[in-house]
Amino acid sequence: MDLKKHAYILLKQILEDSFDEIFITDTIGNIIYTGKTTEKLFGIPHEKMIGQNVFLLEKEGVFSPSVIVNVLKSKKEKTLIQETKTKRKLIISGYPIFDETNKLIGAVSFSRDVTEFEHLKKENEQVAKAIQHYREEIAELKKQPTRPFFLKNSKMEKVLDVVSKVAGLGITILLEGESGVGKNHLAHMVHEISPRRKDPFIEINCGAIPESLIESELFGYEDGAFTGAKKGGKKGYFESAGGGTLFLDEIGELPMNLQVKLLSVLQNQSFMRVGGSKKIEMKCRIICATNQNLEEMIHKKQFREDLYYRINVVKLTIPPLRERREEMIPLIYEITEEVNTKYGMDKHFTPRMVAWLSQQEWPGNVRELRNFIEKVIVTTESKEIDIGIVEDITNGESSKKDKQDMTLNEYLESVEKEFIVQLFKKYPSSIKLSKKLGISQSTANRKIQKYVNGL
Repeated sequence: MDLKKHAYILLKQILEDSFDEIFITDTIGNIIYTGKTTEKLFGIPHEKMIGQNVFLLEKEGVFSPSVIVNVLKSKKEKTLIQETKTKRKLIISGYPIFDETNKLIGAVSFSRDVTEFEHLKKENEQVAKAIQHYREEIAELKKQPTRPFFLKNSKMEKVLDVVSKVAGLGITILLEGESGVGKNHLAHMVHEISPRRKDPFIEINCGAIPESLIESELFGYEDGAFTGAKKGGKKGYFESAGGGTLFLDEIGELPMNLQVKLLSVLQNQSFMRVGGSKKIEMKCRIICATNQNLEEMIHKKQFREDLYYRINVVKLTIPPLRERREEMIPLIYEITEEVNTKYGMDKHFTPRMVAWLSQQEWPGNVRELRNFIEKVIVTTESKEIDIGIVEDITNGESSKKDKQDMTLNEYLESVEKEFIVQLFKKYPSSIKLSKKLGISQSTANRKIQKYVNGL
């Protein structure tokens, strides 16, 4: 075979099999060769592209910009990124062609379609952003304390149905139920499924703040409002809650003079700091809770009737745990996992122990169940906890006084005492103990004085 013919066949095969789209022009920019993917990349059939001029095609926007035009003008190699009319993204490299006398006789370009790579890159970036977003959400969830969920029995289903309807509204909610029934957890739920969930949720126990401090704690105070006032003043809980939720637990413990002020705040949707004269708009949503009979307190002149009707826009009564038997076993496992995580332990109850726990009345409801599980996990050495171990732990205390002879408060106090005494051995200061229990240092100090120092 003739050497020139062989070289021509070989060159033609190389050009046609090339992964890149190849353009070859003469010295004035007329196209003398192009590959068969021209229509896909530029919207012009292969046969119609031959003979056209790249300078004119650039003006028409077919090549924008044209690498060959750049090469022919500069007589130098060029590489650029080009987006075609068919929305394809190309990386194009162009090279001048010289003869043996170094005279320019044309140019050649190689176009690589990177459209799909760009799509993959964007998708990867979006996936990376989504993963980062999920990581941030998971991190936020890990910061939040675990809250036992409510399973839907016939009574709780009605409560949760109302919650779903009113959570997005700004109306005041009153939660009623026995002590330890989970009123604070339901308040958290209302907050978290509402548009206010990005703003603070602040929980206040109205019975835990000294009467002399509660007004300044709720509404804040101005600089110099009273002896010992912080310089520059201080925001109160109403102000700190912003557009979030302020949960007033044990509302029945609020002193009568503060009941009047709270009524005024709810009516006027504004308040003033102690010692201040400027009105501050109330933006937060109020949820109140009580384990007392407020109507009976009204008859005894211990609670204002007008305030009762103001906070009782929507009243939700949470049934006691003994009436929500469906929740018992899942709740036992959830609390066990929470306690293990809290103390870095890995203990579990036997099926017999779980069955025993689920059959008890738990008059102190979820709080009593939680305290009991926490006490047992913390004070036992065995990784597997059975009913026999629990009997060994509780016999010593019950021998002092038969539990059947105890009032509910006495029983809860005995459980709390054991728990605080055991935990104080591991965290022997009010600061460490308050952090572990999630309570204020002053409250931790009172419990230490009561249960530890009083031994």
